[in-house]
Amino acid sequence: MRWLGVALLCGVSLGAQVTTPEEKNWEAVCKKVTSAPLAAPELKGPLRAEQLPQCDAEGLYYGFKGAADNAAALQCGWWQRAHPQPTRGDMFYGAGVLTMLYANGRGVAKNYDLALRFACEQTWAAPAEMEYRIGHLEALRDGKMPATKPFDLCDDGTSGLSMGACEAVTQGLADKKRMGSADAVAKRLPESAKDAFAKLQTAETAFEIARARGEVDLTGTGRAAFSLEEEGRLKDQFQINLQRFAKGDVPAATAPDVTKLDAEMNDVYRGLQNSQKYKNASGGAVTALGIQKAQRAWLLLRDAWIAFAAKAYPGLARERVEAQLIRLRLHQLRSLASSKN
Repeated sequence: MRWLGVALLCGVSLGAQVTTPEEKNWEAVCKKVTSAPLAAPELKGPLRAEQLPQCDAEGLYYGFKGAADNAAALQCGWWQRAHPQPTRGDMFYGAGVLTMLYANGRGVAKNYDLALRFACEQTWAAPAEMEYRIGHLEALRDGKMPATKPFDLCDDGTSGLSMGACEAVTQGLADKKRMGSADAVAKRLPESAKDAFAKLQTAETAFEIARARGEVDLTGTGRAAFSLEEEGRLKDQFQINLQRFAKGDVPAATAPDVTKLDAEMNDVYRGLQNSQKYKNASGGAVTALGIQKAQRAWLLLRDAWIAFAAKAYPGLARERVEAQLIRLRLHQLRSLASSKN
């Protein structure tokens, strides 16, 4: 099955099917297009020579930290191609980004033949992925497929490695928007709440990592994508929490309500810790220890939220904040308790 891995780029989610031609003889095609030597162009900018060893062609192409910079991505891509890292499983490194730049004519004249060559030089693609990718580029070159959207390596992903890499692109682009939202929140905060907000963000990141690594099944080839997806969901929930707490848009709650919810959460948590399924799990599966680490990180996050809310939203009762946080955590724990995997 093929999937389009970059939801924010392609407007679809993982799992969407596409119908580009397959090139069953892709190995012969690749042998032909890579047979002749290819000299790198002389690119003297925009990056300085001392910047090239640390350049990030993927980040420059997609614009994770600002606007996309095709000229810098081109220069970085060529430098990376000249400095291969054969043990680094990065589908975008060097030839990968060059494939997209030349296929789309970004920062350089469109050249499908060169795009094909660079696609063939990307050695981490699975054979089925190469069938699709080479067929895709040939169809674009020969006018058999309309170029209705930019060509992307993630259009033809089939492997767990590609799933993870493409989910990282999706989350990288989403993170840029999330960062903008967080910065906007910080600017509106009273000065007394800004230090608490920084501590809250640190605690949130720690919990995201603990849950994505400890409460997500990482046994399959798509484990990197699944972990990144969960981190993304938690980051989005964090943004929602900021908006709802700022508006006071959370259910009313009393101290007894908090005590009851806390007891329910602890009961579910103890059940998970005593579950033979999680006590005996290993090899990337969710374990009792992973759940324990995530719970400890959540407790620190809860405390950070309460401290922040007291300063940022003084009119919002602590009970309402704590109850809402417990409800969300209780849902996560109950999902683990009901999981059949």
